[in-house]
Amino acid sequence: TGERGPGTSPLTADRVAVGTAHRDQAAAIRAALAELGVTGVAVDTANRLQGREFDVTVVLHPLSGRPDATAFHLETGRLCVLTSRHRHACIVICRAGVPELLDEHPSTEPVQLGVTIKFPDGWEANHAVLSHLSEHRVTWQP
Repeated sequence: TGERGPGTSPLTADRVAVGTAHRDQAAAIRAALAELGVTGVAVDTANRLQGREFDVTVVLHPLSGRPDATAFHLETGRLCVLTSRHRHACIVICRAGVPELLDEHPSTEPVQLGVTIKFPDGWEANHAVLSHLSEHRVTWQP
């Protein structure tokens, strides 16, 4: 039941989005959905989904499939956009081992004493999001 009107309304493909960090990931998901005959679902990167809203989103965590944690993948805005485009449900797909990947990530940023950090650190933000999501985790094993 949505808040946009009385009663219930069906969830349609145009109200569902799949969000990724990379264009090649989005293209692969679009192709897989097309192969299944699924049309109308928005599949795009965080940059292109920004400012849009959907009832349900499925998000590929930016660090899933990564052997390392680069500044691009740790950028907090990307994670924020991906996890905030939904009205009712957000499903985050994340491979096992991402918290360990974060812990192994060496900090290459120079330490600046006496400088207030203006934005959340990507490492810290990813750990906070993963910690929150761990309470709602559904483990999949093939």
